[in-house]
Amino acid sequence: MSEPARDELSPVGGLRDGTPPQGAPVPAPFSGWRIVVLGMIANAFGAGLLGAYGFMVSPLIEEFGATPGQLGLGMSIMIFSMAAFGPVLGPLFDRGPLRAVMLAGVALMFSGMLLLSRGTALWQLALCLGVVSVGIAMYGFLPVQVMVVNWFIRKRGTALALAAAGMSLAGFAIPPLTAWLIELASWRGALVWLGVGAAAVAAPAIALLAVRRPEDVGQHPDGDPSVATPTEHEATAVPFRSFAGDANFWLIGIGIGLALCVPTASGVFFVRHLEQLGIPRTDVALVISVMAGCSLAGKLSVGFLADRLDRRLLAIATILSHVVGLCIVATGSTLVTMFAAAIPLGLGGGGFIPLPGILQGACFGRLVIGRVGGMHAFMGLPVLLAAAPLVGMAASYSGSFVLPFLALGGVQLLAALVLACVRIPRVEPGV
Repeated sequence: MSEPARDELSPVGGLRDGTPPQGAPVPAPFSGWRIVVLGMIANAFGAGLLGAYGFMVSPLIEEFGATPGQLGLGMSIMIFSMAAFGPVLGPLFDRGPLRAVMLAGVALMFSGMLLLSRGTALWQLALCLGVVSVGIAMYGFLPVQVMVVNWFIRKRGTALALAAAGMSLAGFAIPPLTAWLIELASWRGALVWLGVGAAAVAAPAIALLAVRRPEDVGQHPDGDPSVATPTEHEATAVPFRSFAGDANFWLIGIGIGLALCVPTASGVFFVRHLEQLGIPRTDVALVISVMAGCSLAGKLSVGFLADRLDRRLLAIATILSHVVGLCIVATGSTLVTMFAAAIPLGLGGGGFIPLPGILQGACFGRLVIGRVGGMHAFMGLPVLLAAAPLVGMAASYSGSFVLPFLALGGVQLLAALVLACVRIPRVEPGV
């Protein structure tokens, strides 16, 4: 007589279909999507705050007599302050007290915004701007990327896109809110209110939700117990040479730097360019809101597709879309034209945002994502620092932003060519 059939247990306990054995405790619901919500909040009230800078350009020119080149240098200061700390913050996010660092970053951002609102000279503004930027780096894009890449593998593209959507949501609110606050309370009052609002939302969310890895709370990436769990030694003992000797490390770092310097530089002077064309500031805010809507659609679409299609092709497509938008902005002169340009600018610029984390995670794995992301941010410094001041100086020399914006389109074409050379491994390291 044959034995009765028995349910086959999986290696991690429970049945092969994932059902826990009778009497076993029911596992807690997967917390990864709460990390994504935190990512949206941190990105919205971190990098999303940079959307206010363009609206500060004209008031600062009027009050301090600053030149476009000097205001472009202000964006370079922010970029330098965030990226220069990448090699230090990256390893800290991989294995240090991530939540405490993020909360300290919120406090630093808030203090810097208050000091910035009290500045009476350009050098004071530059110093305070650096403080704000370091704070944002401590709780914004990089720690969010580290958490999301650790919590997701199969659905990483979707999760990173949703987290990055926070920047697009901020793009809806920050530009018109900043324009309104400047009219109501001057640029100084606007900075105070923006800092208070960002800290009041970001700090509680980080305190309640921030967890670096699913293993820290007894869970697994994507909620899948079949995914290998790295030991503490494996998570800390990956040497730099293990990925620095990979051509993908340099190609991705250079490509990301070239691709991101363009929207950074054009974003500084986008409002100024449209104002010089005679478009009112309130209408410019509407154009930026349309761009933010398209940016959100681009992020979500690319995130969904990145889990299913060739990620290099997606990177190239988003860059080419942004180039089209830049050409329209450079050659157009009416409000209708700028609304038309906002569509490819938003789709391309927004769609590219989740791709650095997607490419880094696929090529190097989640054990070193903080270190790789931090080093890539540092590698991009030369072009990121130079782009905005060069655009400002070129505009001062030529009398308009037409040629500088077209030149930025050429830089992005070079970024597409570099990223096309990346070779993504079939199996992610560490999986």
